[in-house]
Amino acid sequence: MANKGKFIVLEGLDGCGSTTQLHKLKEWFDGKGSSYGQAWATWEPTDGPVGNVIRLALKKRLQRFDEMTMALLFAADRTDHIYRNGEGGQETGILDKLNQGIHVISDRYVLSSLAYQARALGLDWVSTANAFALTPDVTIYLDLPAEVAADRMAKGRSHQDMYEELHEQQQIRLQYEAAMDYLMKKGHKFLRVKGDSSPAEVHEAIVQAITPLLKDNG
Repeated sequence: MANKGKFIVLEGLDGCGSTTQLHKLKEWFDGKGSSYGQAWATWEPTDGPVGNVIRLALKKRLQRFDEMTMALLFAADRTDHIYRNGEGGQETGILDKLNQGIHVISDRYVLSSLAYQARALGLDWVSTANAFALTPDVTIYLDLPAEVAADRMAKGRSHQDMYEELHEQQQIRLQYEAAMDYLMKKGHKFLRVKGDSSPAEVHEAIVQAITPLLKDNG
């Protein structure tokens, strides 16, 4: 029987490069890292029905929801992300992939909810809303100064999402630190990687960080 897959999460400020690193890590698993097993790349918000509502709200295509509603939408999308089955031909979720021995790499997860919505609602409230969520084997935090993140977004996008203003990013960066401290007390494992290096250097640092975890998987 295949070993249970490892659950790896990539996190950081908007503009930290987590999406780029998601695809680079998936390519690594498909190539040089194939001896460690198969990997599935995914993200939050998902492309599912609730995730699409969240995306429209973040892009200001829908009336902005209050923070409590946004937090519950993220929690509902995450439930679907983790537990959805293959009924109706849909792709199965995180839990099924892990049980098949497939490694799961997710661009964002519970830590994002604690970094964004918990500023208004509190860490305990958001954590309770996500009490059903699986604990990742490791979360890689791409540590990036808020000023660098804001500059990257200004150069790379023609619009601003709800949370992309510099002041917001500075506050969210502080909240990320508080959220990681909070989750570490609950047994979550974090590894910090400098996010302001080149994409290739960040990728190499991520691979070095997760290799011991994969080796432990046999």
